Amino acid sequence: MFVRQNQQQFRNSNADVQIFYGDGSAPSATNNNRTWNKPPGVSHVYIMCIGGGGPGNGANSGGSGAVTVWYGAAQNVPDSLLVRMTAPGGGGAATVIAYRNGSGNPTNLIVANGSSSNLAGGATAANAFAASGFYQSIAGQDGASGFQSASTTTFLSGGSGGGGSTLTTNYGYVIPSPSGGFFMLQPIIVGAGGNDSGDGGIGCGGGVTAGTKGGPGMVLIASW
Repeated sequence: MFVRQNQQQFRNSNADVQIFYGDGSAPSATNNNRTWNKPPGVSHVYIMCIGGGGPGNGANSGGSGAVTVWYGAAQNVPDSLLVRMTAPGGGGAATVIAYRNGSGNPTNLIVANGSSSNLAGGATAANAFAASGFYQSIAGQDGASGFQSASTTTFLSGGSGGGGSTLTTNYGYVIPSPSGGFFMLQPIIVGAGGNDSGDGGIGCGGGVTAGTKGGPGMVLIASW
């Protein structure tokens, strides 16, 4: 099993890597707006958006958010982008990359849906911007009332139940009951939901206990 490592190790001298995290206590568009400015001279841009995880409700744990990825030529990306992440416990708000078009209503380019319940955030259909590069959007994993097994479609985990249940993520990480989840980018990318009364890691579902929080959304933009 891989040892968890600091996310800063993802950074290197060959690419500009900017990571944005949802924060605050509510999915406020104002509190979680960020701006990404395209570095001069880059030729390629890779964007990964993670939707927020869902909360537990006492009967089921929260689902994980969707993951949406775009990669393409930098010339197809606006010089400035609005980045809006789901805050912790965001209750289904999506993580969005948008173009500030000057109208006061930015145009959404990339969307990763969040989870508002035990159901996972759904995949997003390709739009006109998606056609300008390589695009993929994958739904998250539903929450479970008891044991949770590793997701077969994404690196994010829904939450799991109590009563001695365990949560198993990709690469064999096991979350005991009760325990909060985690998220890491190095040496592999993987996220775990909360178990029982624990909150979820980034993009992952909260445990089954009512009031647990799903993890916040995240955006990673790399350019070189």
